[in-house]
Amino acid sequence: MGYDKKLIAAKLVRWENYITAYDLPDWEQLPHMQLYMDQVVSLICEYLSHFVYSGNDEKLLTRSMVNNYVKLGVVPPPVRKRYSRPHIACLIMVCVLKQTLPMAVVAKMISCSDEAELRRDYESFVAIHKRLAQVFSEQVRLNASPVFDESVDTGSEVRDLVMSAAVTSCLAKLLTAKIIALQAPPQNEGEPE
Repeated sequence: MGYDKKLIAAKLVRWENYITAYDLPDWEQLPHMQLYMDQVVSLICEYLSHFVYSGNDEKLLTRSMVNNYVKLGVVPPPVRKRYSRPHIACLIMVCVLKQTLPMAVVAKMISCSDEAELRRDYESFVAIHKRLAQVFSEQVRLNASPVFDESVDTGSEVRDLVMSAAVTSCLAKLLTAKIIALQAPPQNEGEPE
């Protein structure tokens, strides 16, 4: 695979500037009014537009996905076909987490039944996203240093960066799976602790 190193370097800088400046909406920034399904899908896709990129035909969120999440109990059912702030917060977290986690795990991680608990979880999620976007951006900058260095021209700088990103993704997914596997089994009622 051949790459234009200068183009990649410029795109990396652009992406780094975007990702470090990007913030998920905090709880108070989520709409106060109730929205219909099409409005919710459009809003979520706007909030998470950084997941959409050229060459990826997968939809981030569709009407049928929302309906499935409601059926699975990951997202609470709408009230008179309208969705509110808790629905939007749940959908944002689902859309991000489903990028790497099975839906069964996502369903266990998100508690959308209690609004106060959901708000705490969502605010924590937003803070984690912001912090890790910064850390990840710094790691990309470090791994991409040969791409930015005009004196280095082996022809493999961009390929090596792609491999670094893929290996990082693989290791993060492996760590996630191993931590999830350590989850304590639920205790039966009446069983001593």
